[in-house]
Amino acid sequence: MNWTQIWVDMFGTTEWFGPNMGFWVSSAVVALVVVIMNVVLWNMKPLSKKG
Repeated sequence: MNWTQIWVDMFGTTEWFGPNMGFWVSSAVVALVVVIMNVVLWNMKPLSKKG
């Protein structure tokens, strides 16, 4: 499966605002990981200290 060809068929180019498709895909992956980490960590209960 050629992702670049699929992208070109859909949008007509492999660049958007200058950077190529790989930049935007990697940026989207990083943003998704950051959002998932925030959701998981903000929903964790704090550990209670036994003392």
